[in-house]
Formats: sequence, structure tokens, C-alpha cells
Amino acid sequence: MVVRTENIKVLTLEDFANPNIGFIILPLHTFHQQGNFLSVPHQRMFYTIIYFEEDCGRFAIDQRIIQAKSGEAISIAPSSVCTYEINDKAKGWVMLFLDAFFTKRYNDNVLHDFSFLKVSSIYNHLEDTIDIPRWCLMMDAMYDEFKRLNADSKSILRSYLNIVLGMLDRCSDITVGIPNNNEKEGKIRTFEQLLEKYYRKERFPSFYAEKLNISTNYLNRICRERRNKKVGDLIRGRVLLEAERLLFHTFKTVSEISFELGFDSSSYFITFFKKNYGISPEEFRKQQK
Repeated sequence: MVVRTENIKVLTLEDFANPNIGFIILPLHTFHQQGNFLSVPHQRMFYTIIYFEEDCGRFAIDQRIIQAKSGEAISIAPSSVCTYEINDKAKGWVMLFLDAFFTKRYNDNVLHDFSFLKVSSIYNHLEDTIDIPRWCLMMDAMYDEFKRLNADSKSILRSYLNIVLGMLDRCSDITVGIPNNNEKEGKIRTFEQLLEKYYRKERFPSFYAEKLNISTNYLNRICRERRNKKVGDLIRGRVLLEAERLLFHTFKTVSEISFELGFDSSSYFITFFKKNYGISPEEFRKQQK
């Protein structure tokens, strides 16, 4: 299911709803009918949770091909590049939401405590940990409230969403060993936000340390403590992830990709890529066919 495009379209919630309240819930068949543009690679700037009640769908999420079946759910992390193939007869629910929607009531640390949201995941056996009839009733209640959209609806929807995320968190085998709610974790999250913004241009740890008003040594120490990686490894990893996405999802040449990622020359990019993967960008691309 490798679909390529000239340029990866960036989607926001405005592409799905107007006015945009930062949250959407729709029956899967309605979402599928409205989102025919999802069959080409696109990058989403919001969280996505899809539950398949009947039938199934296939997804290319970054470099992973995922087959979702009846009774399964999938969560897609923000900034992921995706392609959908949802069966016409599929039934279920789609939820899209922003950090900002959730944090109007719950502080940012609480949202980030749901560790499964950090990566794209599939939940194969919801029935083992979730009362499915109760889950479906929750979806129905959220959709009714979303359609009503009264003055207090946003607060009610946040409460429902908090419960749904808690239910999914029980199904996740992703755990965070160190408690998140502290100053160090806050620094790391701010660094990750800065990295997302500047990784194409800024490759030196000192740039990010200065933005955070901390020393480079301290940034490196808390990155190793919290993410088990040096700051330089996290920066290189973000650049490599984008290189993979562009090689996998687009027709761009290696030269075009190297320019887009801020390399001085394509030869420097090829050397950088090969040092980390052991193969050239072109060889990587051929392996994805």
C-alpha cells in the first residue's frame, strides 16, 4: 500500500469542520464519505482515534502498513504522514482532537500521561480490557453532544474524551517508567516542540539549550534521563524520520529531499543517511516498494 504524491498535504481540523472547536467525532462511514482526499499521503496536525465496529481498513502510517479489523481501534499521533483505505461498508467511529481542546479543562501534563498518544498504535483486543457495549454507548453519547454543541458541550465532551483515553490506556502496552508531572519532563516536552519547529535548520544542541535557558550539558542529561538518548541523537532522529517520510510517501528526488531538510548538498545528505541506516536513500526507497 505504498502511495506516493508530489507534495504531502498538511491537514488541520479546519479541513473537516467549520467552526472548529478543536474536537470532532463522526461515524466512520460519514467520515469516509467526507474525506476522499485521505487516500493520498497527508500529514495531520491533530490526534486521531478510529474504532472499527464492523469491517476494516488499511493504513500507511509513516513507514508502517497497518491492517485494522472489526473490534479494533487505532490511534494516530500528530505530525504522522498517513494514507487510508477504509472499506465502504466499514462501521465505527472517528475522533479527532487537539492538545488545546483537552487542556482547556485538564492541564497539559494529564494529556501527556496517556503514553499511547505519543506514537501511532493499534489495539487488537479491546474486548479483553474494555466493556464494548459501554464503549459504544460512550461513542453515541459523545456524538449526540457534539451535534448539540450547546454552551456547556465542550466541557462535557472533554470529560467524555478523558474517559475514552483512560479506557484505551488500559489496552496499551506502552508505559512510561518515570512520572511525567515535573519540571524536567516539562523541559523535555518544550524541547520536543522546539525540535518539531526548527529541526530543518537547527542541528546543534546549543541552539535548543539557549531557547530553554539551560546549559547544553543539562539538556543532554535530562534527555538521557527521560528519553534514554542524547540530545544530538534526538535531533538526528527527527531529521531521519522526515527523510524516511519523504522517501516513502513522495516522488521527490534525493536532491530535492536534501534541500528540503536543510542539507548543504545531496552528497552530504546521502552520507548522513547511509551512516545511520547502512544503505543509501535510493536503496531505502527501493526496499519500500
